[in-house]
Amino acid sequence: MAFSAACPSCGAPVEFKSTASFHAVCEFCRSTLVRHGGDLENLGRMADLVEDASPIRLGTEGVYGGVHFAVIGRIQLRYAAGVWNEWHILFDNQRSGWLADAGGEYVVSFLTPPGDALPTYASLSIDGRLAQAKREWVVANKEEAMCVAGEGELPFAFGAGYPAQLADLRATDESGAFASIDYSETPPLFFVGQSQPFASFKFANLREGPSASKPAGAVKSLQCPSCGGPIALHDKAVLSVACPSCLTILDAENESLRILQKVRETLTMEPRLALGSVGRFGGKFGNKDWTVIGFQQRSIKPVGFYPPWDEYLLHHPTEGFRWLVDSEGHWSWVSPLAAPPRYAESQPAAVLQGEEFRRYSGGTAVTRYVIGEFTWKVQLNEEWETLDFVAPPRMLSREMSGSELTWSLGEYLTPEEVATAFGLKTPLRKPKGVGACQPNPRTESHRRVCRRFWQFALLATVMQILWAFFGGSTLVEQRVVYSPHKDEAVVTPSFRLDKPARSVALRHNTDLDNNWVGLNLTLVEKQSGRAWIAGTELSYWHGSDDGESWSEGDRDRELVFRDLPAGEYYFVIDPELSDENPRAVADTLRVVRDPAAWSNYFFALIFLMLFPLFSRHRSASFEAARWEDADYLSNGAERGSDSSDDSDSGSDD
Repeated sequence: MAFSAACPSCGAPVEFKSTASFHAVCEFCRSTLVRHGGDLENLGRMADLVEDASPIRLGTEGVYGGVHFAVIGRIQLRYAAGVWNEWHILFDNQRSGWLADAGGEYVVSFLTPPGDALPTYASLSIDGRLAQAKREWVVANKEEAMCVAGEGELPFAFGAGYPAQLADLRATDESGAFASIDYSETPPLFFVGQSQPFASFKFANLREGPSASKPAGAVKSLQCPSCGGPIALHDKAVLSVACPSCLTILDAENESLRILQKVRETLTMEPRLALGSVGRFGGKFGNKDWTVIGFQQRSIKPVGFYPPWDEYLLHHPTEGFRWLVDSEGHWSWVSPLAAPPRYAESQPAAVLQGEEFRRYSGGTAVTRYVIGEFTWKVQLNEEWETLDFVAPPRMLSREMSGSELTWSLGEYLTPEEVATAFGLKTPLRKPKGVGACQPNPRTESHRRVCRRFWQFALLATVMQILWAFFGGSTLVEQRVVYSPHKDEAVVTPSFRLDKPARSVALRHNTDLDNNWVGLNLTLVEKQSGRAWIAGTELSYWHGSDDGESWSEGDRDRELVFRDLPAGEYYFVIDPELSDENPRAVADTLRVVRDPAAWSNYFFALIFLMLFPLFSRHRSASFEAARWEDADYLSNGAERGSDSSDDSDSGSDD
């Protein structure tokens, strides 16, 4: 049941919607109040909230896990990169929780027993693993934060200026589960929840005004305090801005634009996509307008040895921020990942949603040039440890600093797609070489060639089988017996070839048993007397040796006579039997005209195989070019490791 009382400072009504709330901030006089039974005690005035870009406010309603909730309080914390909000929410079932709102990500979490004792703040390391609440977590962020203000009702006493050591954790199972450890109390508090897209909450009663629904384009125009040049700010989430005129990096948290870094370099760059230009990307990118608000150029140390790449920060008033990355003419659309992939340090691959991304490159990325707006306090020459994984046309990127770990997912774009999105009149530069996540253009053609190969191979096989069973014509079929007591030659019935024959086969099917027989053959054309002579030997042996059966030789044989003219023919067969085993041998003779030629079938298959082999070679050469300049092998292993014996030519399609 809700509790209401008058503020002891200004007399305004103060309402407690949750029975678990004992502290509140009067919305009229900013007094911090604590509830004692039916009375309110004034603990002093709360500092004013810092204006931010959050669309959420007290009274905002939403749905999480199928249960309706309302926002009843907030604490605002400041850290090195800016501020973020922790909104106190109350569900209809009287369960309370927290909705974190930072950098366009929204996470609902609840106070949860950790199970085992929580580690100390000092013992945590970025990308380190720990097991809590029956789950494995990776440390994604460590911050020394400070509470700057609060409003509404809260379940604990607080005041502006209290420090809080906080650690953010991400589940290693791709579930999107999120956890945080709050070291401002002893023992530390453990919160577990889930990161969700903004739209899934079905928010109502959001903050009105520019922060809730502002159009693309500048929302505020200021002047650079260093050179007087114009500065445009597109979003209150922007924390720093680099003056396009003098390159001075400014603090954008207030209108004074305090100088963060004075750049002495005189080098200036002209981004291929101008600041303020708007691009519309359709299809899977949402068909929304995105404004270029920031540009930075980065390179892997040592600077100058590796080619640099350009990064454009894009802004949409409701979707937040994305990146466009241009690496030597190869573009990609990059989005942050709330649920990191499954990856363990030094492993050759990372797995995201069941797809394996192979390790490609890594190093220390250095910021060489910046202009425009950024969502963190950007610095020239700032460094991040990077590691990229590829599964074309997508790329996973891990970036890690001393206090933060982020994962992002990039999808390949062609220069033509980018130019079309921004309506550029001048074509963008052509890509150089093979991009890290550039889709292999020869993969699909190779698959088509393979499909055609199997179709033609199946057709050839069916035709060959039909020919073998139904092709050719039997001219003579006769059973003869070669006797050791009979020296006469065997003469077959005559057969006629009405027209020239490509081939005539004489097939022998004997009953040899641990014996052999030699056959001297003469094919005779009656009218001309022309003869074709051939000879063959058949043998078949079998037995057992130490309990194992064995056999060798063959009882059957086929002899083929080619290119015979028309005429009437017969065979004369002169047998030679074994003296050691002089037994009669029965032989079933068949004379077949134009029997199935298996050699032609195999030659056809070999010819057909040349096409997929060639297309596979072309596809593999493209993959080899992709991995030629990579820091790792195509299987993700380190160069020079035991795995380097594996193929480095890319995948086989």
